[in-house]
Order: sequence, then C-alpha cells, then structure tokens
Amino acid sequence: MNKQQLIDFESKIINHYNNNKLPFLFHLSGGNEIELLEIFQHVEKGDYVLATHRNHYHALLHGLPQDKVEQRILDGRSMFMYDRERNFFSSAIVGGIPGIAVGIAWALKQKNSDQFVWCFVGDGAEDTGNFAEAVRYVDGWNLPCKFIIEDNDKSIIANKKTRWGTSDLQEWPNTCVYRYNYELPFPHARTKDFCDLSETKKILKTDEEYFPKLPQETFPDFNDIEIGDMSYKEAVTQAMTELGKDNTMFIGYNVGGEFGNAMGTLQGVPEEKKLETPVAENLMGSLALGMSFEGIKPVVYYERHDFMLVGADAIGNHINHVERLSHGEFKAPVILRTVVADGGPFYSGPTHSQDFTKVFREMVDFPIFEPMTPDEVIRDYKKAQMAKGPVMIVERKSCYDGKTTTI
Repeated sequence: MNKQQLIDFESKIINHYNNNKLPFLFHLSGGNEIELLEIFQHVEKGDYVLATHRNHYHALLHGLPQDKVEQRILDGRSMFMYDRERNFFSSAIVGGIPGIAVGIAWALKQKNSDQFVWCFVGDGAEDTGNFAEAVRYVDGWNLPCKFIIEDNDKSIIANKKTRWGTSDLQEWPNTCVYRYNYELPFPHARTKDFCDLSETKKILKTDEEYFPKLPQETFPDFNDIEIGDMSYKEAVTQAMTELGKDNTMFIGYNVGGEFGNAMGTLQGVPEEKKLETPVAENLMGSLALGMSFEGIKPVVYYERHDFMLVGADAIGNHINHVERLSHGEFKAPVILRTVVADGGPFYSGPTHSQDFTKVFREMVDFPIFEPMTPDEVIRDYKKAQMAKGPVMIVERKSCYDGKTTTI
C-alpha cells in the first residue's frame, strides 16, 4: 500500500460513520503514513505485529486485506483487530500489550526462530510501569522485539507537560525502542462531528452479538484416580512433576531450585522449565499469555492472592478475553496456580493473607478450581493440564498441614 491508499481507506471509514453505520467506539489512523510505510519495510512475513486501539494502518500494512479490515470495523471490532494467520494482535487496554509482546519474543528466542515482534504503543502507554518493565526485560535478555512509540504528545487530549509536569522525553535503550513523532489529524476517537445517534441506535447490536461468549470447557471427573496415602503438598508436588513432562514453563518468583521451588513443590520439574521473574505480577501473566501463542503451556505461580491484584489486568482483560475478542483466533491455555496464605506457622497480616477467589469468579469466565484434599489436587490439575483455555487453581496454605487436611 502507499500513502494515498491508506488515507483513502480511512476516508471510507469516515464515510461509514457519517452515514450512521458505526454505532460504536472507533479510532482513526492518520498523520503517520510515511513513518509507518518506512517501518513496515522491515517487518517480515510471519513476524508478530501488536497494535493498540488505533490499528487500522498497522493491520493493512501487515497484510490484512482491505475488505476484511473494513468489515471488521463495521462489525464493531475496530479496537479488536486480530489475525492469527498473519500474527496480528491488538488490544484496547494498551498498557497490557508490551508484556504480551515480551512473552512472544521470549518463546521465539527459545525456539531459535527468525521471527520478530513489533509492538506499537502510543506515548500514553509509554507512561505506564508495564511499558518500563517490558522494555527492561527485552533489553536485559536481548529478546527479538522492538517497541515503536507513536508519539503525538497526547494521552486522550492531555500532553506530556500536563501529565508529568515536564515535556522532557523518557530515555529508553535504542536497542529495542524506537520513537517517531507525528500529529494526529483527528480527535482521540471518532471524528469532530457526531453521527445521528437516533439512526445508529437502530442498528446497534448486543454485546454477545458482536462478541459471542465462549462455551464453558467441560472435563472428566477423574474419579477413577486413586492416589493412596499422600499429603496435600505431596499431591501438589506430584501434579507439578506431571505438568513438567509437557511443553510447559513455570513462571514466577521463587520458582527456581535455588530460590525455593515454589514451597518445594517444583523439585521434580527440570530447572530449564522454571523462569524466575522480577516482582512484576502483571508482567508474569502477560509473559504467560505471549508464550501460549507459541505453543507453550505456561504455569504462572502467584504465591499470594494479595499480589495478584497487581496482575489483574493481564488476568481479567487479556487472558480472560483474548479468545472471545479474537473470535477464537487466539487462545490462552494458561494455568494460573494461586495460593491463599490462610495458614502456616507465621501470621502474614491483612495484606498477605486475603482470599480473592470470589472476586476472581466475578472477574473471569474461565474455570476456577479449589482443591481441598490431595485427591482433588490431582484431579483438578489433570483438568488444567488438558484445558484448551485458561484455568485457575486456588491452593490454600492451611491445606498443607497434615495428610488429608480440609478447611
């Protein structure tokens, strides 16, 4: 495509809006045609391109057909543009995209792949701690990923001076971050003029019509499994050992052998399958999601529910929704292994022993299992092992006392 073709495409989208055919939020591209045409000369077929809610140009330049992009915009998917065949991914929760890019890049490096990850963010997403974590991780581990900051000096409508008290630019390593400046000719969303809302209401569909909900996964009950005389911790350890035989990766802090083996439960898992992460819970979940796109089944270890609130974006906005938002093109076979510190030899205090199981049941649509006995541990992890989508397992430290402890 050339500059004029890109501009003409957005003009067509504006025309749809003026004709009252877009009764939903959308964000127009523009003003950065030359910069993107130059960047996409370096993007190879098979590379991943991750974009934000403002993604029309990126999708077109990465090979998505014009009619396909146009139809998806007409179907309410302007902010949710996906294409598994071309490895195109977008998210309207822009702060979460960089961590997902990191997970993909990590998996590609492990496979010695020639593929590369191009992650486009605006300078508003640059403001986030998630972006800083992702850049530091890519730079430190020399991962095949480049972050492109599309800087129009606006977060919605506020400029850097307004947001930070200074307009000075943050310095990032040029090995993995590239910035270009441009001026967006449109408002943050839509156009300057409103369409006829009385007309658009007539064609507005329901949430489930735009994004059909996924059926709940079903699993065997595995009641035929007999584990004999085994403690809760021994059952968890056996389940982890079995998971370690698959194409899995155990992600979190204190998961390595020299760091505690996740309360000693990962001693049967090969060390090369354990990824010790920074204390960055949202990055942990995002890493897992990105890895899962490349065929890895990640097991994310959150040693306390309290800490998971930091990772709620990765869990609630991305791991939970990616299959539905992409209409099944991307799946997230991620196991979230979580622990409620409701027992043990030491009192942990109010912010180290909270149980958010009910909160997560409200937040996510995927299965949450709460094994209370050794038998249930083995059965529930078997279900998680065979799941095609995400699963959360809630362990409780009070169950770790004795042979068959329940609460």
